[in-house]
Amino acid sequence: MTLAFTNRAAKTALLTCEFLVLAWLFATEDLGQLGVLILVVAGLFVIAAIVFKDWPIGCIVVLAIGAAMPRFKIMLFSLHVRPEHVATSIAILAIIVQLLRGQIALNFRPRNFDYWVLAYVAANFFSSALTSPQPVMTLRWATLNALVVIPYFLVRLLVKDDRQVWLALQSLLWVGLGESIYGTFASVSNHVWGTTWGVELGQYGAIPGTFGTQYEANLFGSYTACTAIMFLALYLLSKERGHSWYGWGVAWCLAAAFFSLARSVLLGLPFPIFALLWISAKKGRFQLRRLLPLAVGVSLVLVMLSPFVLEYVSTRFSTIGVSDVSKDVSTAGRLLQMGAALEDVKVHPVFGTGTASFQLLFKLSDLGVAVTYEDDDIGWISSTPLRILHDTGIAGLAIFLVFLGTLARVTYRARRVATPSTKVSMVALSAGLILYAITFQATEATLLTFTWIHLGLLAAAAAVATDSADPVQSLAQ
Repeated sequence: MTLAFTNRAAKTALLTCEFLVLAWLFATEDLGQLGVLILVVAGLFVIAAIVFKDWPIGCIVVLAIGAAMPRFKIMLFSLHVRPEHVATSIAILAIIVQLLRGQIALNFRPRNFDYWVLAYVAANFFSSALTSPQPVMTLRWATLNALVVIPYFLVRLLVKDDRQVWLALQSLLWVGLGESIYGTFASVSNHVWGTTWGVELGQYGAIPGTFGTQYEANLFGSYTACTAIMFLALYLLSKERGHSWYGWGVAWCLAAAFFSLARSVLLGLPFPIFALLWISAKKGRFQLRRLLPLAVGVSLVLVMLSPFVLEYVSTRFSTIGVSDVSKDVSTAGRLLQMGAALEDVKVHPVFGTGTASFQLLFKLSDLGVAVTYEDDDIGWISSTPLRILHDTGIAGLAIFLVFLGTLARVTYRARRVATPSTKVSMVALSAGLILYAITFQATEATLLTFTWIHLGLLAAAAAVATDSADPVQSLAQ
């Protein structure tokens, strides 16, 4: 006992000395790239500790954190490499390590919806290679798209039982809450002190938009609002003790969604909220005494933050003309680009023109938009169905819709046999997808990882429920 204690004390002292030496070097010497390298190595050690500390949930946490930070990027081999790509690579490496150590076994049984996802990825490569105006570019983007979709399969591979479904959902919620808090403080800081971190000053003309660490403000709004909806589902339907904490999650995430100033988000929020209230009433969980504290908490948060956001929200909606929506600059830009995309679809209706090919065929400068850098002159398609139709044609869109339909059918059937925690998880994830189905018509995000992690967890929950109910029948799903 004494020897073990002495060894631990010696190791602690050694690490402390090393830390003090490094701190002294950073303070007194210009280490240049060496300092950056040391920070990167330290970061990798922290990530490794998260991944392996609570396997496999640690891996899900790393994927969720990476998916919440697509704003940051570096150039590698002419590709934009983002934290979500790095997180995916780390997760794959961790799985390989666990396989070599004999800690896990590959007993993954794919379902019909998994095959449709593979078909969708293949459709992107097919159109990018054969019908693209620049196959070299679109094949690169198809590769990045495949890397974005891989977390769907990683979640399917890692999440194998009800406990893991629940913990994985909790991971998504708390990472989303962290993003919401960060974005909220970024917006308040911009209003009070004029800082620009986490905020895009020219997002809505003269009005700043909050993006936090997400790609841009509309996606920040979709992401945080979806997190709020899932928190609300757990608050209304979960029977675990201490569920009142979910109410605070609802309040913070809703506040962040308001700070995004994304109109599609604010207009889309009532639909999943009413759906959850209807489900809770149907299950006998609709109780005013539970809703009253939540309503009061949300109201207090919004009242406290109203001086920072209320005027901007009013201004954002005042620019929409009821008789002519094209009078709004943002809406007009979307409509013009959607029109241009539809013209491209007429040329290649069956297989499309390749992944992210619209930026090769259309430039924002074509609309008279002033751009400073070449990267700013990139056209984009705001609607998910239209983007998929443009890139992969009718064939690719049909594959994607069949995937969603198949997943929805299996999820609906699985609810009858799922355990209470998995059933609540499926309801929460499904309600979040209702919001995404609305907001992704204005700003699409299927080219980002957080969408596919969400879909992968819903697919994993449905598979876990059907497996536990009837393992033989589940093979046919």
